[in-house]
Amino acid sequence: MRFSFFFGNFLGWATWTVAVPLEHTKRQSCANGPTARNCWGDFSIDDDVTYTWPDTGVTRSYSFDVGLATLAPDGVEKVMMVVNGQYPGPTIEANWGDSVQVEVCNNLSQNGTSIHFHGVRHLNTNHADGAVSQTECPIAPGDCHTYRFKATQHGSSWYHSHYSLQYGDGLLGAIVIHGPTTANWDIDLGPLLITDHYHESVFDLADEPLTSLIGIPPVAVNGLMNGKNAYLTGTGSRAEFTFTPGKKHLLRLVNTGSEMIFRFAVDQHHMTVVAMDFIPIQPFETDTLLIAIGQRYDVIIEADQSPDVAYWARGVPMTSCFAINLMSTDIRAIVRYESDTPVTGDPTSTSWLMLDTCADEDLSNLVPHITHSVGPSALTQNFNAVLLPSQGDNYAVRWRVGGSEPYRPPKNNPVVKQVIDTAAVNLTADFNPIDLTSLAPSSWVYLIVESLAPLPHPLHLHGHDTYVLARGTGPYVELLTSLDLESPPRRDTFNLPQSGYVVLAFQTDNPGSWLLHCHIQWHIHQGFALTLVEGSPSSIQGVYGSGEDAEMRRVCQNWGSSGLETTD
Repeated sequence: MRFSFFFGNFLGWATWTVAVPLEHTKRQSCANGPTARNCWGDFSIDDDVTYTWPDTGVTRSYSFDVGLATLAPDGVEKVMMVVNGQYPGPTIEANWGDSVQVEVCNNLSQNGTSIHFHGVRHLNTNHADGAVSQTECPIAPGDCHTYRFKATQHGSSWYHSHYSLQYGDGLLGAIVIHGPTTANWDIDLGPLLITDHYHESVFDLADEPLTSLIGIPPVAVNGLMNGKNAYLTGTGSRAEFTFTPGKKHLLRLVNTGSEMIFRFAVDQHHMTVVAMDFIPIQPFETDTLLIAIGQRYDVIIEADQSPDVAYWARGVPMTSCFAINLMSTDIRAIVRYESDTPVTGDPTSTSWLMLDTCADEDLSNLVPHITHSVGPSALTQNFNAVLLPSQGDNYAVRWRVGGSEPYRPPKNNPVVKQVIDTAAVNLTADFNPIDLTSLAPSSWVYLIVESLAPLPHPLHLHGHDTYVLARGTGPYVELLTSLDLESPPRRDTFNLPQSGYVVLAFQTDNPGSWLLHCHIQWHIHQGFALTLVEGSPSSIQGVYGSGEDAEMRRVCQNWGSSGLETTD
């Protein structure tokens, strides 16, 4: 298997100077296998996905039809928004270095839609990010739009609608980009999506008085693993996994929830964690793992226990985060061992100690396999996340992070369209914009985000892996805060602690408009987001080129003709 390094005009990529090495060091080819998971042809786990990746010449194509379906994930029927009639939607699967093409057709009659590929860097393919009001207008009912990007990273993630609250009603699925790993395994069990679940539409829940007027989030009635669980009424069924005795199993954990931080474990089995988000890490062993919304962990579990019993896999909501789930002790899947006489019935296994802590995994455990140092800041900005009283709409509570207004932009005039049309950043306050266009390519930007509210905020930055320089409780005090600039963890989704702060860094190496937002659905719906416009207007125009620019305008024209709402 031979790959050549690729960087350039794939799908309209524009020239953009990156002040880092881009050469791939050729080495003797070796095949990926159970005893050599670090190998990947001419590439390996030692190749840094920030700078280098294969070019396979292969395009993986998918067709998504978005529509309504009456499904019963836990045995209770609910009208859901789904892809291709199923929940979760079909898994997008590719190899590291493949191209990915996803055609999305909107069969909803009263909603626009979009698809965001969570954590995908979209280097010089900002047009494929799927963030409504940033890179596109919503796809109108009856319209189709195709997203194209390069799989420059490897690991596990998910895609979801980035239109209003749609993914909370089911519009999501897994992403698996096969590549090397930092430890060996035998069997890939695929993704395990963990989420909270609501029997009512999340749109109806968002309009209930406790949510819209007081800011108290809705109560989740259940949780699901890979779209399944039992319920109080005795309905539903559990997701099941099969372990082969003596073998090591790769499991790809993804929190696709609307509100909950989960602690995951498999009874009586240890886990070796080998990746966080799309970043390979130095392996560490644990019995339980905290997963915030949008975060992913690839774990290896050895089948070294008795094959004569079944075991629970548990996803326990952290109620200390002020999030309530009626089935908090019963969000479970079943692990059975392969056997000539397999065990039937529910497990009776004993849980690990599942501490209820509103926290993220300890940063000291999250050490990238390839570490980076962070350079001096060209721009440092401090943002306070605050709750606001009524903004003259149906909500008495809005979140604002920095800026003068909550994030509530129009849907019919996305950021990149305005930047291309005016060759400048002249955005209204409801975009909550941060103009980075004057910074040189690959400049370092530091963001300090604080919140006095006793709630965690899983933050997600589009288009980048973000370096977590510091994190703590209480107010941020520069003189008392030590920043890790030598080898900080980096990932695309990270937790702002309760009544605390987080210090982030990223480089301006990816022209476009990128969203930074809280991934609690109710919070972004209430305005917890800001816009980062990166790269010169001409470089953003170059990324879109004539083809993607024309497609963006076509989608916007059809949205404008739909007669649907222009604001959320």
